[in-house]
Amino acid sequence: MNCSFLFRSDRAVTDRAVEIYEFGGVELNVTERTLERHQTRERLVLPEKAFQTLVQLVRNHGRLVRREEILATVWPGVLVEEGNVAKAIHAIRDAFRDRNGDASLIETVPKHGYRFVGSVGRVDQSTERPTAPLLRRTCAGCSPAYDLYMRGKVKTGGENVDDTAEAIALLEEAVRLDPSCAAAYAQLARAYNTRSFKFTSQEDGRRFRDAADVALAKAFDLNPNLAEAHFARGLILWTQAKGFPHEQAIRSFKKALALDPNVDETYHQLSMVYSHVGLLDEAQALVARAIDLNPNNTMARFRVGVYAALAGRFEDALAVMKTVPGNVSPFLVERVKAEVYLQLGQLDRAERIVEGYLAKYPRDEGGGLTSVKALLLARAGEKHDARRTTARAIELGDGFGHFHHTAYNIAATHAALREPDEAINWAEGAADDGFPCYPCFARDSSLDSLRECPRFVQLLSQLQQSWRHFQHIASG
Repeated sequence: MNCSFLFRSDRAVTDRAVEIYEFGGVELNVTERTLERHQTRERLVLPEKAFQTLVQLVRNHGRLVRREEILATVWPGVLVEEGNVAKAIHAIRDAFRDRNGDASLIETVPKHGYRFVGSVGRVDQSTERPTAPLLRRTCAGCSPAYDLYMRGKVKTGGENVDDTAEAIALLEEAVRLDPSCAAAYAQLARAYNTRSFKFTSQEDGRRFRDAADVALAKAFDLNPNLAEAHFARGLILWTQAKGFPHEQAIRSFKKALALDPNVDETYHQLSMVYSHVGLLDEAQALVARAIDLNPNNTMARFRVGVYAALAGRFEDALAVMKTVPGNVSPFLVERVKAEVYLQLGQLDRAERIVEGYLAKYPRDEGGGLTSVKALLLARAGEKHDARRTTARAIELGDGFGHFHHTAYNIAATHAALREPDEAINWAEGAADDGFPCYPCFARDSSLDSLRECPRFVQLLSQLQQSWRHFQHIASG
């Protein structure tokens, strides 16, 4: 954790480098992430990406900074349009024009980039900075901020909405008490991302996604080599909002492991990416390592069952699922249990799980259990109800991060209804939206009615090629 507390009588201080620049009558404090006028101490407010862009330009004052450099630094690992750089520059210029009457600090070099041309002075020193009195040692060497960080970190591992909300509250208070704590910002980024990815639609989750990006940027600004920050970056990358860039997410998780090879959650989350791209043996090995490091990681234990199910070992999967409490992540645990019972032909038990879940959680975020219900209806020959329930699953789930599992079940539903074109459309959609799991598509009996269809044969061929590519990536 990037918080080293020193205690002197009843006053706590932290040792850290303070990075401050002065130009145009303002002070840019990178460490505290503030921009203020000297005379009045008026705070100039910039959007986060604009602030980061300003920092990069000021750090390189007098030198041409190309648009590509700004994109790589301010939007790392994310495909965005170059117009975003222009928007950030406009926000910076607007702030200084409105408040200082000076719009000549940044020079535009057409077709290339920007140069900060204002006169810059720098104050950069190691100093002991007083922190809030509440940060003094309270018990067992822990400050209140550290305690909040640890409690929030534990709660981020619980993949349910209540734990996630509690984690956000704890970690927001931790960074309020100690704004220099990079690890708390990293875990806060994870919590915001979980809230957006698992429990809100794309449109509703924009606020949490933006907050996650800001918290991650602060973590990296405080400590570029923090394993927890690279871990959080992997999580944020591997989302529907970012297009599930599997390779970039894998690289981020591997970087986190290179910096700290003893974190169970990094192995666990990397195993999830591997499982979705079909590397089931590799995923099992990683999750086993996670459990070895932390036998109390219940969600990692749950994934052992998930990966067994993806490999077609349904009895093994069921044995694991029976040891996982449903309340740790109801929408995940109950969906997979129902799917396993369905694959085993125990349709009555699958139906009881689905109906029990939907009675308790009628909103069914992501539409997962509703899609299992549709498949059960299709298997029972209830075509009209199956189609109606499929439409309901789409209505509930479209835009949620884990919708690819719902899409896969919808493909299986159309296959059971002998509607191959619709089935293949949904199968392609599931693969394109983060679930190109070749072994699963290749062996799942729910898709057997599609195996003579040329489009499905072509899809399997493409997935196999992708699978081999990811095998090479994983071994590299």
